[in-house]
Amino acid sequence: MLKASKFWGTDDTGGTNAWCGSFVSWIMKQNNIEPVKSAYRAKEWANFGKKIDKPVYGAIGIKSRNGGGHVAFVVGQSADGKSLYMLGGNQENTVNVTKYNTDVWETFVVPTDFDATTETLPIYTQKSSVAGSEE
Repeated sequence: MLKASKFWGTDDTGGTNAWCGSFVSWIMKQNNIEPVKSAYRAKEWANFGKKIDKPVYGAIGIKSRNGGGHVAFVVGQSADGKSLYMLGGNQENTVNVTKYNTDVWETFVVPTDFDATTETLPIYTQKSSVAGSEE
């Protein structure tokens, strides 16, 4: 994953290396889609493809958190629409689906040639983790 995002150093905090952006980069490379230039930086993914107004299945979500950002793939929503379920790396230091409040996500992007108007966002009913406080 780190090779896919061209990440060879340490992060800006001096702490444990964040790797959510590297996970997204690796998935994109597996599907022959070129990642953003500094793909290991979560917030750089806001420069990928095109922005969409609301999340759809498979979109990339970007959010701020203490010390940087986080990036993950949208896989569903709660029945009441107040939560999003996100497939990401470095969520509890693993790859998993985690439930987040919808309003913490700032930007959603898809590949430039992706027609988001034909996509929906299913209700997610499978097992997931619950996001902790990242403020």
